[in-house]
Amino acid sequence: MPPTLLLLNAPSAAATLPNREGTATFGTLSTGFLYPPHTLATTAASCRDRGIDVSVLDAVATRLDIDTCIARLRHLPPDIIGVLSSWGTLDADRTAIAAIRRAFPHTPLIALGAGIRYSADELLIAGATHVLLGDPELALAEMLQQPLPSPGLLRVRDILPQAHNHAGLLRHPQQLPRPAWELVPWQKYGFLTVFGSRGCDERCKYCAYVVAHGHSYRPRPSAAVADEMLWLQQTYQPARIMLRDPVFAVDRTHTMQLLKMLRQADFHTPWECESRPEHFDTDMLKKMAATGCTVIKLGIESADPQQLASLGRVLSANEAAHYLAYTRRVVADASRFGIRTRAFVMVGLPGQTLAQVQVTADYLRQLQPTFVHARPYVAYPHIPLGPAQPDAATRKLLTPLQTVADERHAIAQRRPGILQRLRLRLVRLWLRQFA
Repeated sequence: MPPTLLLLNAPSAAATLPNREGTATFGTLSTGFLYPPHTLATTAASCRDRGIDVSVLDAVATRLDIDTCIARLRHLPPDIIGVLSSWGTLDADRTAIAAIRRAFPHTPLIALGAGIRYSADELLIAGATHVLLGDPELALAEMLQQPLPSPGLLRVRDILPQAHNHAGLLRHPQQLPRPAWELVPWQKYGFLTVFGSRGCDERCKYCAYVVAHGHSYRPRPSAAVADEMLWLQQTYQPARIMLRDPVFAVDRTHTMQLLKMLRQADFHTPWECESRPEHFDTDMLKKMAATGCTVIKLGIESADPQQLASLGRVLSANEAAHYLAYTRRVVADASRFGIRTRAFVMVGLPGQTLAQVQVTADYLRQLQPTFVHARPYVAYPHIPLGPAQPDAATRKLLTPLQTVADERHAIAQRRPGILQRLRLRLVRLWLRQFA
């Protein structure tokens, strides 16, 4: 008989919550926002398709402590335990794995997650019997079709070489099954997620996404993405859907095909996406609004021309002026069509000065996005940019940007006036006719 498998999104002993899907599965600790465990839901679907009796315990969503998790595991108990892990949640992962190993000394314990290849040895030391290196969604199900190999590090490319490249990344994301969201308490997150692609062809020096998902942009067919969004709408009726692609609009033809399919299928669930500002244009934003897009995330990072060039965000300081001007147009167009914008900038970058931060703060006031998010720069493994500034210096640099972020948040929270509400209603009616 196939083994029984439990996939665990383990809790944290600290006040912060593990967001293991964050930063392209490198993971982070959060005091609020969390992504639902897409990796576990997809891995569970793949295992179930192969005849494996699989369940999911999401201790993060249900706010269970490790003792309660262990009690739940004792009640089952599963033949194999898979623990979702990430680089940014290493301390929480080690603590959970060590506790589970003490409670279940003879049960195979597999650590999995695309972002753990830089902390794999520490997970073994903590008590994992196996650490699966690379994208786990297809490989775990394949591995469990045979007796478990000897304890240690396992590479997905050795398990399914035709499906993964040398780095253990999926060659063709369209091979993945639809996530088994019914096994996850996704309602507690308030939304569901879709990956329309993996990877990015850009060479930004600070970005962890290309390390986790690869430098090669690998889109799924537009029809497959549209079908999955419609399936989520019909099956789960989420309040909103978030497309997790870091460069949603990079291929204009692909994006416009997706929007056309959504319009024709009467898709109406609010959805969000992210991409570089220069990927959007007026016609695309109009069609996005017509199909229910309510939010776009824009990684602006800095408004200082020299810094943008040093980050690899633009080719030269001269090009930065065009980049910043075009971003103004994108934000203005999005606002005109009723799409909110979230502008992301970084602080604590190598060599970053207070004067450069002030340039960014001034630009954001002119830009007027709906929200501003200032994030400390993190030097993830294999990021070529270099180490972050010390915490004290980063906190000092953060002050001007946090002031702008608070200003924009206060404006966004104001109740729209009668004229604003009337204008938004007219825009929506017009877009409905347009669609």
